Formats: sequence, C-alpha cells, structure tokens
Amino acid sequence: MTGQDPGPLAGFHWNADCREFVGGYPCRRWRACPGCEHYDPVDRRVLIVMLDLLGDMLIASPLPARIKRDHPGTHITWLASAASVPMLAMNPHIDRVLAFDWQAAETLLGERYDAVYSFERTPAAASLVERIDAAHKAGLAWGGERNGLYPIGEAARHFFAMNTWNDFRTRGNTKTWTELYFEVAGYAYHGEPYELAVPDTAQQSVRGWLGEPGWVCLNVGASLPTKIWPPQQWLALGQALLAGGHRLVLTGGPADTERCLQLQRDLDDDRVRFRPLSLQEFAAVPSLCAVMVTGDSLGFHLALAHDIPVVVLLGPSNGAEVIPKDATTITAVRSLLACSPCAHQVTCGGVGGCMDTITTDQVHRAVTAALHTREQQEQP
Repeated sequence: MTGQDPGPLAGFHWNADCREFVGGYPCRRWRACPGCEHYDPVDRRVLIVMLDLLGDMLIASPLPARIKRDHPGTHITWLASAASVPMLAMNPHIDRVLAFDWQAAETLLGERYDAVYSFERTPAAASLVERIDAAHKAGLAWGGERNGLYPIGEAARHFFAMNTWNDFRTRGNTKTWTELYFEVAGYAYHGEPYELAVPDTAQQSVRGWLGEPGWVCLNVGASLPTKIWPPQQWLALGQALLAGGHRLVLTGGPADTERCLQLQRDLDDDRVRFRPLSLQEFAAVPSLCAVMVTGDSLGFHLALAHDIPVVVLLGPSNGAEVIPKDATTITAVRSLLACSPCAHQVTCGGVGGCMDTITTDQVHRAVTAALHTREQQEQP
C-alpha cells in the first residue's frame, strides 16, 4: 500500500556477519551498524577445542594466526576451561573464548562452523564434537561404535597415537606438538613463533615488583609429580647462583606456592623474590629474566615465547615433543636413566626418580654457559 509510514524501524539493519557482532546489541565496539568504521565481515567460522594444559595452549598458539593468514575472513572460537581463559585472552588472533559449561555446550550446538579442530581427550568435550554442526571436523572425538576416543580424519591418526598408552611417543615420534596441531588442522608448520600478548597491566605489575631486568628465574613447578626436580637440588642451585652474584625470582603454579616459599626461606637472601602471581603476571616475568631454569612445564613455553635462554630439565618428557627443531636458546639437561624418556608411561609406577639423577653441577654449568652466551650477544 503506497504512502504508508514505514515507522521508526525504517532503515534499521545490523551486520550479523561482522567480527564485532556478539549475537545482539550492543556489539563489542558499542556502535550502531550503519556507517560503522569497524565493520569487519566474516566469511568463515572455525572452532578449536582444547580445555586445559596451559603449556599446550602456548604450543598451539601459532595456529589461529596461521588460519587467519590463509583465510583472512575467519572468525575463531576456542572452547576452554574457565581457568584457561586468561591464557587464551593473550592470543590476539582468537575472536571468542567460551568457558566450557552446559551453557557453552548449548551455544555451540546451536551454531554452525566451517571447521572444528579438536585436541581434547576429555569425554564431555570430545563427545560434543560429534554433535556440532560443521562442514569439516578433524582431531579427536568421543563416542562412535566403541564409546571411546577416536581420531577424525587421516591426519589425526598420528595425533591420536600420541594420546594412547604405548611407547609410540618415545620411539615412533619425532614431531613436536606444534607440528601435530598444525597437521591435524591441515597445515604445514613453518616455525611460526608462539603468540603471547601480555596485558600492559600485568607487565607494569611485574616491573613494579622486580624492577631492573637480568633476573635468573627458577621455575620450580610441574604439572606432574614425576616432572619435579627435588627441593634439595633447587636449593643447591640457588645457593650457587647467589654465590655468583645473581638475583633469583621463583615461580610456579598455584599448587607450587608452598614449595616456592620454602625455597625462599631456605635461601634466606634479599636477592630472592617470590610472590603468588596471576597467570598473566606469570606470563610477564620472563621479559625481565636473563635465563630461566625449568622442567617441561608452562614456564618453559613462556621462556620460548619471550625468546630468552632456557635450561630445561627433562626426565619423563621426550624433548622431541616440546623442543622446536630450529631452537637456539634451549639447553636440555636430561636424565641418564635407561627408562627416560618414558612419556609418562612410567615403569616406576608413578614414583619418579629420573629427575633426581639430574645433578646441580650439570644445571649450574648450563645456566652459566647460557648467561655467558647472552652477555656476548648483547655486547656492541
């Protein structure tokens, strides 16, 4: 009917394909759509599923950047545990992080994706992969004919074998986890660096605490008891480094607080610093360190992200999985036990012992050499 008043909605529209659109008003930019300078159309949506393992999130951190480099119009969602959200928030190439709960699961089941890459073994999340609407899926899922974990796609078979209880990881694998994450997603890894954008607030907090750079970081934490270097070795190393005139900062995860406090008390020196840190503050610490000593843990990968020298202590861990092939800042000190590395298929029954065979003298020599190399490189 001609002459009808179009009403207040005349000309109203929204850009549901915009990267900043979150499913309703307001958008992340708090702008109306008509004429918005931030309009960034999305033509492809990808979901990555990995709930925990903070070190692995850093290992996989170059993948979103690579996906967007090859497909600039891609929007990337990452499904993770609530505790892991701060780590993923430091990857600028991830558009949305969903904390895994029933609401996130229902949200994903109502959406459609062009690709889902699943690196998760947890049944609740891996079984969700089966039911998500996606044109392409790769990686791990749970369910199928045998109600268990299984690989999706040929490229995921190697990755699946790495997640089973056999000796494949120690005898049949020469690929790093980064290579495997890329391979599952259909990409060749070309040595892309970790992605870690530490917030300014965390950087400022750590600078205010530590002051001048040049610290030696002793990262005493570990995700598994069999990865822990004994306290008496950490103490002897700390004493040797203090005798050499170095300043020490102690780090670890929330479960390592008492271990760090005890080491600080035993060292009894004003040049030793420790305080509980947020995850993002922990991520800022290596920027003020000359070298880090650590086991195979998140701290190791934070050191790689900051490109500082790192002495990594390897007992049950297989260095082939975690040490980049082109790395030049890593000194690996390995256990000499015949059963090492076992990739955590422990013949010791979980008691450990391989880390105990790494001596303080070995580690101290490696730290001294790393510091000497760094000093030479920094000379004009």
